[in-house]
Amino acid sequence: MVTHLTDWVAFNAVRFADEIAVDNLDTGEELTWARFADRVARLSTVLRDQGVGEGDRVGLIAEDDWHILAVQFACIRIGAMYVPFNWRLTSGEIEVLVKDAEPALILHDGTWAETARGLARQQGIASLSWSCADAEADLDALLDAAAPYRGPGQYRGDQYTQMLYTSGTTGLPKGALITLGGMAWHAMNVQHEMAIGGPPSRYLSSLPLFHAAGLNAIANPTLLAGGRVSIQRRFDPAAAAALLGAASHGFTNFNAAPVMYRAIMEAAGPDADFSHIRAGMVGGGAIPADVGAYFSERGLELQAGWGATEMGPSMTLMPKASRVAKAHTVGFPVQHVQIRVVDPVTNQDVAPGEVGEAWVRGPSISPGYWRREADTDADTQAGWFKCGDAVSIDDDGYVALRGRFKDMYKSGGENVFCAEVERVIVSHPAVQDVAVVGVPHERWGEVGYAVVVAESGQLVDEGDVLAHVAARLAKYKVPTRVIVVDDFPRNVTGKIQKNVLRDQIV
Repeated sequence: MVTHLTDWVAFNAVRFADEIAVDNLDTGEELTWARFADRVARLSTVLRDQGVGEGDRVGLIAEDDWHILAVQFACIRIGAMYVPFNWRLTSGEIEVLVKDAEPALILHDGTWAETARGLARQQGIASLSWSCADAEADLDALLDAAAPYRGPGQYRGDQYTQMLYTSGTTGLPKGALITLGGMAWHAMNVQHEMAIGGPPSRYLSSLPLFHAAGLNAIANPTLLAGGRVSIQRRFDPAAAAALLGAASHGFTNFNAAPVMYRAIMEAAGPDADFSHIRAGMVGGGAIPADVGAYFSERGLELQAGWGATEMGPSMTLMPKASRVAKAHTVGFPVQHVQIRVVDPVTNQDVAPGEVGEAWVRGPSISPGYWRREADTDADTQAGWFKCGDAVSIDDDGYVALRGRFKDMYKSGGENVFCAEVERVIVSHPAVQDVAVVGVPHERWGEVGYAVVVAESGQLVDEGDVLAHVAARLAKYKVPTRVIVVDDFPRNVTGKIQKNVLRDQIV
């Protein structure tokens, strides 16, 4: 049986017409629910006039702004998919994603005009912009002239609404498909633990809206409930500290990576008070003990979580009362999910407390990837997503991360897939072979070390190798060290044993 869901924006425009729905903290622009609903309705018409139809993709490259959320809801209304591209990537990396997604249209702001227009020309498609002085087609002017399209009001729960790019262990980009039903179920999964509701709930959005963490973890659950999302164009630690540290601003919720909380801690100083904040989610890494203690002493118990783009993204959240006692875990499973811990060789559940691969299932899980062959084994067909993380679950049901079966690490909350970096490094003429591993780092959570074997007769220069990577990949993917070795530890099949290698170099 297919479920049908109502239009979030239209519904809340009736309930909370004069309440603020979204605002841009950098420009001061505020939109009530009634105004936001009008913009979404007119944007739906503009997209249809541009030839965007059901199943089409709408690409976006822009700094965080309320327009991004309007694009998302307009896509839902006309049956299209919202596809945000990560502006932290190089233009070459974004081009790969655009070619894969084949969007019918690209939207952008003034900051990313040159990149977006170049990509649109390459693909032979149109582009529309906002906040762009030399706009060929200004989106806001088009909205003012368009008639509102109200849509059917009811939408299938299995309708694809987002395509969010992530990567597999091969390092190749994959577009995770997110359904409207998945978004709604995920919102229900986090709203209670994160104390999210309608007015006066106010969420400070500092994570980029091209990520599931920025878009779906708290922002969309807040909007589903009728609350307010206040957007920083980019994360500014001093501004975030001032906004969160004064009760008069009315912020109730926040979400950030550990490195961002540390930056806020350093900017806010010893006299800050965060006791008015209902909930602070932490994703992308463990909470450092000193950071957790700092916020706890000032009235806010940070709540760690675990998940991934394909998982909604949230699979677990830490109850406030458990932060200290269960600090070695990533919290308790959210309500509407199931988690198995499985031996990745036998595919059998391991005993309680033992380590295995996390398999997850629930209505918030992505149904698959764009243009990728669906897994056909019986477990996947039964709805289990094999996430690749090594976990254990204690007697109280709390989930502890033990490592990663997938070859990746997180740096500053960003996934870095070792195979992608390795392919770039091995293209350097002085490098014969390479293995990239993640190692702990106090500020960024983890950073990459590149361990290389030199080509015969070649001398590996660390600075030259790092420059080679920096010219081809985003900054956060560039390793911090290059270590030259004669050979790698390998297993009987010749595969590099990265766990052994990591122990050798750290």
